[in-house]
Amino acid sequence: MGIDYSAKIIQATNTFESPVWNRRIRAAFWIIGILVGGVTAYTTRYFINGDAIAYVEMGEALRTGQWLLLANLTYSPGYPLFLGIGQILLNTNPLNELQMLRIVNFFCFLAAMGSCELIMHFVTREVRRRHSNGLNPLPVRLISALCYSMFLVTSLVFIRIRLLNPDMLVLTAILTAVGIILWIREKPQGYFRYALLGSVMAAGYVLKSFFLPFSPVFLALAGISSGSFRKAVPRVAVTLIALLVLSAPLMGALSSRLGRFTYGELGAHVYATIISGKGTAIHPEVLHDSPKVSRYLFDIACTRPSGFDICYWHEGIRPDFNIRAHLRIIPGNVEEIFTQTPWLILILAWYVALWRLGGARFGPIRPPSFFLFLMAPAVCGIAFYCLVRMETRYIASFLFLGFTALTVSLRYPSAEGRARQWTVLLSAALTCFFLAITLHSMVDQSIRGLYSTPEKPSYREAFEHHTALKDFLHDKGLSPGDHVALVGEPPTYWGRMAG
Repeated sequence: MGIDYSAKIIQATNTFESPVWNRRIRAAFWIIGILVGGVTAYTTRYFINGDAIAYVEMGEALRTGQWLLLANLTYSPGYPLFLGIGQILLNTNPLNELQMLRIVNFFCFLAAMGSCELIMHFVTREVRRRHSNGLNPLPVRLISALCYSMFLVTSLVFIRIRLLNPDMLVLTAILTAVGIILWIREKPQGYFRYALLGSVMAAGYVLKSFFLPFSPVFLALAGISSGSFRKAVPRVAVTLIALLVLSAPLMGALSSRLGRFTYGELGAHVYATIISGKGTAIHPEVLHDSPKVSRYLFDIACTRPSGFDICYWHEGIRPDFNIRAHLRIIPGNVEEIFTQTPWLILILAWYVALWRLGGARFGPIRPPSFFLFLMAPAVCGIAFYCLVRMETRYIASFLFLGFTALTVSLRYPSAEGRARQWTVLLSAALTCFFLAITLHSMVDQSIRGLYSTPEKPSYREAFEHHTALKDFLHDKGLSPGDHVALVGEPPTYWGRMAG
């Protein structure tokens, strides 16, 4: 007797459309996220990224009272404050802090998962609203499976829990800000939500200075959500006031240190050193011109002054706006997105296929649709980094927002049949692909963390090399406070271990 595969597909499709799948998908999101995040944080606990020392030593300001550590022109103090709390609660020292502070990273990841839930709350409400209006969007459970799995890729593959940097918290801040804007879109009356948006934007600025130049995008979306220009002006003013008042202490500390107004020098530094700049660095003391030998005398105690506040050592080199140089760098940044994540083409192919099967709805433009409220920050964020410097982790949050916007825009085929079956099957296949990428990343990072190969040492073995070098320096008579010279750009965590 032959097997009726068509009937089995229809049965599986109808089962997936059962309401119980909403709870199952959400539970799976948290179970998979916690398990994969926890395993990855543990197996990669010996990993040392280039700017980890700077963030850890900035965080020590909470324990030592050296508040100058937080007035850093390159790195924002928000994430170091979380590390500082972790250092106090876990009583860390330079020999165990890398491992112990992964606990802080894990909680940052849980916060990011919470911000994803905020976005999905409004996505669910919008989909149900469209369904009640007869617009026939994709079922909530299908959208949830796709977006939750894409978020796991965004956070655990693009950003990575092993890195001691603020990107996971930046993801949290961006998604929270967009979630508040969607809340304002539903209930534009009053001023509390606008003040809350300004507070989240200020928190984002304390995490990464990028938030300040990007804030006009959020302010514009909040204004559009108000419903009219007359209502928007006072409400957006409240958002702007909250942003500036809460950001003022950090801007004041940075400006005081530099002797002129600044909200952070990283953007100017990146433009001047990557695209076009002029001038000469004024701070490093050049001991010899050829080969160039410099001495970095710093007023802040840290392991490696030249890497603790990079922008300080480039003071004197200013951006020189050059439109031709700028235009030349943009195509390379766009290409870098697909070079680092070539499988994004699969998402485009999936979207076109579902568009052909059921159609899509993007509008209206006035008032802006839910799709536009998600896609506008996504496009602006990706474009922002394409203008200067591209890494996938920088645009991870915007890729998630863009994917969610595209998923919400799709229509479900109106009649039961093969079109619906293919819609579910293709979406299930993409969800499984996202989960496979997440699990593969966990396995790959775990192997790299614990097992060496002839070509590369494991993260654990590399950490042990730092420990051995610390012991070697001690045996040679060096003690905490002594200075050493560095040739090239070697890893320097052994310097922190040795004091």
